[in-house]
Amino acid sequence: MGLKRSDSELEQGDKAPDFELESYTGEKVALSDLDNYDGVLVVFICNHCPYVKTQVEELRKLNEEFSSIAIIGINPNADTHTEDSVENMEGFVEDNGLDSQHFYYLVDRDQKVSEAYGAKCTPDPFLLDWRHRIYYHGRLNDKQSPEEQVQDREMKEILQDMLKRRQPPEDQKPSQGCSIKWKEDKDI
Repeated sequence: MGLKRSDSELEQGDKAPDFELESYTGEKVALSDLDNYDGVLVVFICNHCPYVKTQVEELRKLNEEFSSIAIIGINPNADTHTEDSVENMEGFVEDNGLDSQHFYYLVDRDQKVSEAYGAKCTPDPFLLDWRHRIYYHGRLNDKQSPEEQVQDREMKEILQDMLKRRQPPEDQKPSQGCSIKWKEDKDI
């Protein structure tokens, strides 16, 4: 029996899988295009997920606070869920104030990048250091529902530590979200 998608797991220090994906505007963006940043926050997101919606404000804040960090939203559901279509991605970016020069919203049509990262849900954040190695794979903050208030902006603190070249936290708290809508649910 082959590995299931959910069995693929990157570990701290692993080189992040490279990618070249198109944004909703058709612009191609590769991980290697982001070498001029001090780090890259890759977050697997989509338009419809209620868990993503609870984290949009945090993504916007991080984007404003860390201009030396590129934030990449990767949509694995564009071809599997109508609300997540490429046509709806632009509205999502504009409606949520994410249209800036440091935020990229990309489409993973064949879901190979999502598989390579071992993404399990939306949102699923992977923080890469300046060498594009996995520094942290875990949640953005402790907010789990729209009614809750953020008590701990974990990713902000982790970003600050990474920029100061401190060791990553040993405790990596997994993100909670909607499962990725895989085109096929089979062995890979």
